[in-house]
Amino acid sequence: MLNIVFNNFDEAVADIPEGASIAMECWGVPGTSQNLIAALKRKGTGNLTVITHNFFPLIAFTEEEATTPTDLLPQIKKLITPVLGVRQLGAGAFVKEYIEQGMEVELSTHGTLASRLYAGAANLGGFFNPVGVGTLLAESKEKRIINGREYIFEEPIKPDYAFIRGYKADKLGNLIYRGTFRTDQPVMAMAAKVTIAEVDEIVDVGEFDAEHIVTPGIFIDRIVKIPEDGLGTESRKRYMINKFGDIDIARKMLFRSACADESHDLSQVEEEKRRLDRDTIAMRAAKELKTGDYANLGIGIPNLCALYIPEGVIFQSENGALGYGPLVMEDEIDRAEFHYVDAGARFFTPAPGMAIFDVVTSFNMIRGGRLVAILGGLQVSGKGDLANWNSGGDALGGTIGGGMDLAVGSKRVIVTMEHTTKDGRPKIVEECSYPLTAKECVDLIVTDLAVIEVTPEGPVLKEVAPGWTADEVQALTEPKLITASDMKEMEL
Repeated sequence: MLNIVFNNFDEAVADIPEGASIAMECWGVPGTSQNLIAALKRKGTGNLTVITHNFFPLIAFTEEEATTPTDLLPQIKKLITPVLGVRQLGAGAFVKEYIEQGMEVELSTHGTLASRLYAGAANLGGFFNPVGVGTLLAESKEKRIINGREYIFEEPIKPDYAFIRGYKADKLGNLIYRGTFRTDQPVMAMAAKVTIAEVDEIVDVGEFDAEHIVTPGIFIDRIVKIPEDGLGTESRKRYMINKFGDIDIARKMLFRSACADESHDLSQVEEEKRRLDRDTIAMRAAKELKTGDYANLGIGIPNLCALYIPEGVIFQSENGALGYGPLVMEDEIDRAEFHYVDAGARFFTPAPGMAIFDVVTSFNMIRGGRLVAILGGLQVSGKGDLANWNSGGDALGGTIGGGMDLAVGSKRVIVTMEHTTKDGRPKIVEECSYPLTAKECVDLIVTDLAVIEVTPEGPVLKEVAPGWTADEVQALTEPKLITASDMKEMEL
């Protein structure tokens, strides 16, 4: 039997040459191949092409405490990613100096990146993609009309190497994963010419139940056991969780706030000309879901909908979870487990009937029209075009993630947002001025002033907030609204 067990990480990456392309997952830090990244940084190999689902710097952690692909920045020539930075921390501004020095950035979506890796694994010549049509992702790409619908051509990705973070491996390289950290790692392992896996434990052949193996050993070329003082061990994970809880912005981003569960005094909402608060917008949007729906909730107001969803609605997260439980409360941080995080890296609780799967499976759910998506919005046009990922002047001003996939692939798209900007400009506009997420994808808009249905005839005003009239809502909306014959005041 060929020995694929390596003694240490430096030995495992020793032959990676200048100019290599490497796929490495980073959808939650402990699911990242931190030790392999650290070894490659020590080696100093340059002119790399890095393919990763999320590229963001860690706050308040040293490289000795945790690593992500961003630690390789000085060595990267080209970056392929759907997420460049974190919007709350300035999005992609942290890479600007590297771009000015010649680093190339190729933006994608989560679903498109997964499909391009699958195409590389299967030796496909590429594929035509409905996601990205009409957006900056379509620039310079071949376009084709198929069955009356426009598509853009995507090339396969076949990396030279893949860095994989598994849970356990046997000595043949068969891998199992833990929780949501399988994400794109199975398809990365299949697509790469050489796959290197770091794992918590290496066991003898035969110790795994064959039906539990996710990545067969044929796709794994090298495995290294993480030592007790290595990155990503259980003790380091717990240390990171506790530290996140001590950092105000991290705690707000990764845990559910206790105050969000407080009931609302709707008599205050009904005061003359009072706009609905974010929780009440979420409450109204949640009424659109019914028992048996599979739903994906975006970050911000959409995530608040989880507090008001009727029983029987099943949550889906892009990184590979279906039917999971509530987010972990910020005053119960000790309940958080790093292998149970949603697409926004927020900690959730497991639930009976929950399913865990890889990202290729996840985006087949999303792109196959099986979900209702509730998304946030920066602008929505009268035709239902959506702009929700970037309000800046260039591609560094926001993060794409899986929003384009959800907007194009979901069977129904509900957008929640304030009706106007902070300075009073309409967010429901004739034409979006911000970079598009998708064209003509929005079905319903729920704002702090109104519920508006997007139809082929134009936007239809269905409901107004208590104390508001149709004329007052129209005055704060660019496109002409069609007032529904049965328009009513929102029932909250």
